Amino acid sequence: MSSALRGNYTLNNGDTLTLVQVTDAHLMGVRGGRLLNVDTDDSLAAVLELVEARPEPPDALLITGDIAGDGAGDAYQRFAQALEAIPAPSFWLPGNHDDCDESVVDRERFIRTVTNPHWLVVMLDSQQTDEVGGYLAANELDALSQAVDRANQEGKHLLVALHHPLQPVGCDWLDPQRVANSSAFELEVQRCRNQVVVIAGHVHQESDQVSGNIRYLTTPSTCIQFAPNQVNFKVGDQAPGYRWLRLAPSGEIETGVERVTDREFPVDLDSGGYL
Repeated sequence: MSSALRGNYTLNNGDTLTLVQVTDAHLMGVRGGRLLNVDTDDSLAAVLELVEARPEPPDALLITGDIAGDGAGDAYQRFAQALEAIPAPSFWLPGNHDDCDESVVDRERFIRTVTNPHWLVVMLDSQQTDEVGGYLAANELDALSQAVDRANQEGKHLLVALHHPLQPVGCDWLDPQRVANSSAFELEVQRCRNQVVVIAGHVHQESDQVSGNIRYLTTPSTCIQFAPNQVNFKVGDQAPGYRWLRLAPSGEIETGVERVTDREFPVDLDSGGYL
């Protein structure tokens, strides 16, 4: 399967790389479309207002999938328009709800690698056709292997971004949807001689785990949240949010999650799920 991700972008920022991760916007085919009663355009706008108000502007935004809730092309146009207020480049990758065959605005945003003097970011596509769960095809593992080789050759630390998580987050119904061939991923990233951090979306909740020499992070959605530690599907009542990361030349990683606090987005807490 060919990948939507290609090319490299070089960031000419200072020594510390400041990134913002935005994920799982689930914009519908028309503005004002709702997911479990939440207007996903409205909730995205509230999260981006938080990003815009940051005292330390990001060097770049990483958009980790499920931009659209139903793959509709207009969702990508509205998403790009929503980002225009933030004076930083954004780099996108697909999630299981995205349709990369659509005519997407600014297709060049689907970049494979982003670099600065001390860090290399590699974007991976974990989408499977007609499947909810994640998998890394051979060409994605090849891209990861090349990124590890390049990071080692250039003495850089590595950030891997993808939609589906590699590690379980403690939800029985969600955990089977993580990347099915995670062991192949781990074999590659364990070759990296410097710091490695992995960021993902899909699970609509924050988590922070360390396995071996790899730090794994997941991030809240800009719309609805899933309740943590559940056996069956359950929506939570936490607010929409995003993740920020400060990546130092030494490999030190500072990160946190910011959520909308000045508005409420009532969600259908009794829902049994959605497709």
